[in-house]
Amino acid sequence: MKQDKFLTVFAVFDDATQQKLKTFQDKALSLGYPGTQTMGIPFHISLGSFKVEDELELKERIKEVCSQNHGFEINLNKVNHFNNRVLFIEPEENIKLSCLHDLFDCNFADGFPWHAHATIFCGSEEQVIKAKECLKFIFKPLKAKITGIQMGEFFPTRMIIEENLLSDIKKNSIAH
Repeated sequence: MKQDKFLTVFAVFDDATQQKLKTFQDKALSLGYPGTQTMGIPFHISLGSFKVEDELELKERIKEVCSQNHGFEINLNKVNHFNNRVLFIEPEENIKLSCLHDLFDCNFADGFPWHAHATIFCGSEEQVIKAKECLKFIFKPLKAKITGIQMGEFFPTRMIIEENLLSDIKKNSIAH
């Protein structure tokens, strides 16, 4: 059941990855469809969605997690979709990302199981199929960095907190 208003906690990418993902989104948008994806927020991987009443607790948890964990690299390795309605870039399985998700594992907003992805474009089935065709010619797998955690309220969109993970990329695991 989709909720009208909820909080989402998400892992955000470094600036270089933001630029590359923007290139893919711009290519999809160049087909002339505005899409229904939320614009004006950074590209990210959602970690969990929560009730708006959880805001204060989540702010503290985000600060704590970011103060104890380092940023890390992931591989974004393919273009995929949800029922030809949501076009996204999918990461390769990554234990650090999974551990980070485990710290925010809740799905209040829609009840779907977690599937790590960075949304590029949303629209009608026809629009998403055309955008997917367009991206298959320009997409190449890329290394990305997860550098922070943000939280926003949806709908309408309100960004609430942005915290950076410890800056040096380490090969350690996420602290539980």
